[in-house]
Amino acid sequence: MINDQQEIATPDITQKNKVRSQKLEFGTTKWLTYAAVLAALAIIMKFIGQFLTLTPSFKITLIYVIWLIAGATLGPVGGGAVCFTSDVLGALIIPMGPINPLLILGNVLYGVIAALVFKYTPVKSYIVKFVASGLACTLICTCLINTAALYYWYKWYETLSFWLYFATYRVLQPAVAAINIGVTIAMIPLLLKLGLLTPFKKSKHDKLENTRKEYCENA
Repeated sequence: MINDQQEIATPDITQKNKVRSQKLEFGTTKWLTYAAVLAALAIIMKFIGQFLTLTPSFKITLIYVIWLIAGATLGPVGGGAVCFTSDVLGALIIPMGPINPLLILGNVLYGVIAALVFKYTPVKSYIVKFVASGLACTLICTCLINTAALYYWYKWYETLSFWLYFATYRVLQPAVAAINIGVTIAMIPLLLKLGLLTPFKKSKHDKLENTRKEYCENA
């Protein structure tokens, strides 16, 4: 009887260990590896974006895709670290003038806010979570903090009000952000396959609903 109970329990323990091993835990070798890879990818996106810079205040880039994924998979510390590393190293590798500290702050907060909103959005849908985190980061970091960083750094306050500057030079940033959010959503199956995201556990209601559907189909 005892042996039977042990045999029954073993698959559950194995499954739990398997799920635990798939998670990215802070500070582990796997976590550090993915952080380094995402930072490198973000630097590549930053490099590509330099060729798509239309004005000092506006560029077309997909770097937000990497930052959203970093925040969602590595947490606020990892997300912020990836944003900081890619932003600073990218500025050193591809110098475009003096480094703007306030712009770095806004970019670091992008990864932190993306992680927190993604984690605490109370729905079991990665699409909704990425949309929520992307919108929050776009509003707080891109439209407010980073716009202010560029507005004061280039002394636009001498000729334009803040909102007139935004309407003139930054109004298309939400469109760029929307493209990045869309690309990120399209990558969800790949992230699940790589183990960067884990499938949601089905609730009791979902299990009962599936049982009911199977019963109706077999009836």
